[in-house]
Amino acid sequence: MQWIAKVSILLGLISLSIGNNLGIDGGYFNSHYVDFYRGSERTTVILSVPHDGWKRPSALADRERGCYDRSTRTCDWDHDCTGRKDSNKCAAVTGADLWSAKLAMEIREKIADVTGETPHMIVSQLHRSKMDPNRERDEATQGDYKAEYSYDTYHGFIEKAHNVVKRTGQPGIQFDIHGYSSHPDLWFELGYLIDNDDLDSGRLRRSESSINALAGRVDGSFERILRGDASLGAMFQKAGYKAIPSPRYPGPGSGVGGKYYRGGYTTRRWGSKDGGDIDCIQMELPPVPRKNNMEHGPKMGQVMGEFVNKYYPPHRLCASPLGAC
Repeated sequence: MQWIAKVSILLGLISLSIGNNLGIDGGYFNSHYVDFYRGSERTTVILSVPHDGWKRPSALADRERGCYDRSTRTCDWDHDCTGRKDSNKCAAVTGADLWSAKLAMEIREKIADVTGETPHMIVSQLHRSKMDPNRERDEATQGDYKAEYSYDTYHGFIEKAHNVVKRTGQPGIQFDIHGYSSHPDLWFELGYLIDNDDLDSGRLRRSESSINALAGRVDGSFERILRGDASLGAMFQKAGYKAIPSPRYPGPGSGVGGKYYRGGYTTRRWGSKDGGDIDCIQMELPPVPRKNNMEHGPKMGQVMGEFVNKYYPPHRLCASPLGAC
């Protein structure tokens, strides 16, 4: 019986050590095909990666097009929906944003170097054909209860990260990392929920954006922080990247193809459009920086870290001429 007691003590010490690591100094959690890399207690940054999952468990049904209801002009996403499955109005996007998780990890490490605090990061392991975290729950899971567990876990981890950031007493920022290959301009598409036409026409309303909180506390106009000299796009532009919106590319019409992703479900749900002090920016990135992530990740992380220090600094660094603190 003595050896049982010793084993119990040893397991208890291991458990305590792991618990301290996860709860205080960061750590790693995994549940229902979702990774949560907990950051520093004082970080103001969250990274999320919804579409670079590789796991396709047979126990989860494949996502497919939904049934279109003409009377309500809505899609029924349940696998057993009645009616005609419409590939035009109710298509289920299932393509992966390859290498975006590896890029995010490189960005995370560099932001930690620049800010002195390691960001939180949430990554879906499920392939998008099984579950899509960047959609409303019914479209994302299509009624599969195992996919629902994963979906709820993904956004539950984001909520945990938001709560940790809120405890710092500082404004926060979430970067939602995506990838694309179909737009000819191959620019960094920074999504703030502003429509393409509004960017081109100049109809810019802070209250409609996912950085509503930031725009409300800094000096200067909303346009300046959105795409002017004080914007993230301007900082990427200065670092040698082609970014939209930015001083050089203020709207999709300033490019060749006019294509641009303005931000999706995650940006709407977790940004500050409807209140709060945590903003969200969707980052749609072309293939080269994602594939060559060890080269571009640190370079991008440097830009993003400087952006964080300027507008979302840990309390010890809170000194901004633009009034961000």
